[in-house]
Amino acid sequence: MLFHRDLGMGEHVQALLQHQAMKNSPWKRCQHIIFVPGLFHLKMAAMDAIWHAFLHLVALRGDETYLLRNIAILRPMDIGHYQSKPGFRQMHQLITYSGICQWLNCWLKEVVKIDPRIQSLEAFAATEPTFAQLKEIADILAQNYIATHTVIKARRKPGSLCNMQHENVSILNKYLLLHDIRRVEMCIIAWILVFKATGKPKYANHMTEFLMNIHFVYLEGLGRAIRYSILVNLTGKKGKFHTVDWCMEFNNLFMKVVNGGKYSNHTIDYILLESLLVQVYRNLHENFQRHFLHTHLSTRKSKADMVKTFGKLCAYFEKYRPHKLQLGRSSKFCIDELIDVGHSLMEKGEDELGREEHQGELDGKSLSTLDDLVVELRM
Repeated sequence: MLFHRDLGMGEHVQALLQHQAMKNSPWKRCQHIIFVPGLFHLKMAAMDAIWHAFLHLVALRGDETYLLRNIAILRPMDIGHYQSKPGFRQMHQLITYSGICQWLNCWLKEVVKIDPRIQSLEAFAATEPTFAQLKEIADILAQNYIATHTVIKARRKPGSLCNMQHENVSILNKYLLLHDIRRVEMCIIAWILVFKATGKPKYANHMTEFLMNIHFVYLEGLGRAIRYSILVNLTGKKGKFHTVDWCMEFNNLFMKVVNGGKYSNHTIDYILLESLLVQVYRNLHENFQRHFLHTHLSTRKSKADMVKTFGKLCAYFEKYRPHKLQLGRSSKFCIDELIDVGHSLMEKGEDELGREEHQGELDGKSLSTLDDLVVELRM
């Protein structure tokens, strides 16, 4: 039985398995229960890690390329909220919108390099480039505008030969791309290292154990079943996959908030009573909308028209040129490459674990590392 929830529930499941470990049958040992971490809660943790790395730093607030400057254009009334502790929805919108504008600026800069006569992306689109041309430019963007090992080499040079703000922006671009999870397991490996670097060892350890179990512990059929059940598509439409824990949270919204009663009626007994009728209520609402020709009414909000706002943010990037290499441009703070920091912490922990095992304090525990997973996934 696959059990999808957040890490808090995962700890309860683990405690149950440890408590039942001495029983005399697989059923009593609860071996049929397998915990699968929810990717929706993983994404929430990733948003918090980005906030700690790029928004929580007071020293960066004087730089023109600081992420908070983007908020001043995208959400000028919410600057204080983003500085304190924004929610998941606010961080999700910021990363999505800021990432779009960052890459539009990178595309414009690279297109102008190819053909100086083109001074806008609209003019470039009018030339009707082929897919092969777009792919070639995208490869160049991935090599030149995302932090790689060259950032470490650049930071070893004197300050007059460095561009610290450009280096910080290239690191930001790297983690904005990881926010859009397409190849899930490969992104999880990167986020494990980020969690380790940003003080989230619980998430790092749980996700590492989860991947290790899938690829090295569970039988092949069980591992395949878990991988195919991480995401579900309830509508059957293209690109409409959701994580299982997101669907559960969406159901909790209707049970506890929409139909859970108010004031003195908002009790556990009332929520349990009404939970059986949640789908009935939703069907009734859909019937009313359909029969009274109110098909245009919906609880789903329309997408915000961000064209003008994106134009302002792109104009700001054109003014301060965060993606242009200007030697000698300094920054008040040097952002760490979180993946490198996390990898060094993981290696340090494995070295300590190896010494303890050599001393006989641990019993046959596997020392499989993330490098093994990288090989397994052919990254």
